[in-house]
Amino acid sequence: MIKHFSYNGKETLAYNDFGNEKGFPILVQHGTMASIKDIGYFDELQKVARVICIARPGYGESSPYILKNILEYGTIVSKLIETLSIEQFDIFSSSAGAPYGYAIAKECQNKARNIYVYSGTPALYDENIQKKWPFPVNKDIPVDVSQQIAREVFFSNIPAPELEKDYIKDSMANNCFGEGQNIRLRFQDWGFNLSEIKSKVYMQHSKKDNVLSYNLAEMTKELLPNCELELLEEGEHFSDGGYKLFIKNTILKNLV
Repeated sequence: MIKHFSYNGKETLAYNDFGNEKGFPILVQHGTMASIKDIGYFDELQKVARVICIARPGYGESSPYILKNILEYGTIVSKLIETLSIEQFDIFSSSAGAPYGYAIAKECQNKARNIYVYSGTPALYDENIQKKWPFPVNKDIPVDVSQQIAREVFFSNIPAPELEKDYIKDSMANNCFGEGQNIRLRFQDWGFNLSEIKSKVYMQHSKKDNVLSYNLAEMTKELLPNCELELLEEGEHFSDGGYKLFIKNTILKNLV
């Protein structure tokens, strides 16, 4: 069920709270081009866990709130967690959602148990990782420009039938604000360092990922105090099957 959390007086954060009400809570941080309405990925997980998918600012029904840095998102979600009276939880992040998952863990250090990262965005605030990034690094992108970039990069060639699907509509909401914010914030100071993350991190990345190089995942692992990185010999950056296998073989394994 889609619910709404109010913060900062007038802003709204949309989230989908479903699954086993008595199960261990897992907060899901979606990647690029995603919708919290697409719960089919979690058919097995929701049988045993309470799944809470949160739409970041600008996606879907969440207000297009301009974050000063990635850590501020963690601060906002920490207030949601307090409202929901959740004492302990895990975090499941994929792709562009990874930095935001770390931010939640930073702001909820006594509550965030494990972080699961599938094909995660690397620690692009780090200068050494920026040097290995294969594209231009721009730390000062205006909000409107970031939205324009997102529209051109992600949505310029979307077939008409796809435009009616939730993952496209929610990602394009508010003139591509959410996708643009990812682009705007990723190279800036996140407001924290990964060395401050106390949670156990389970990371998986494919050596054949042609979107985010596994070498950057290896460098990101070294910044985390307690991280296991599983490198796959095969696989894409994201696939429905790969995502569900990660849930089955890694997340569910640790929940049972």
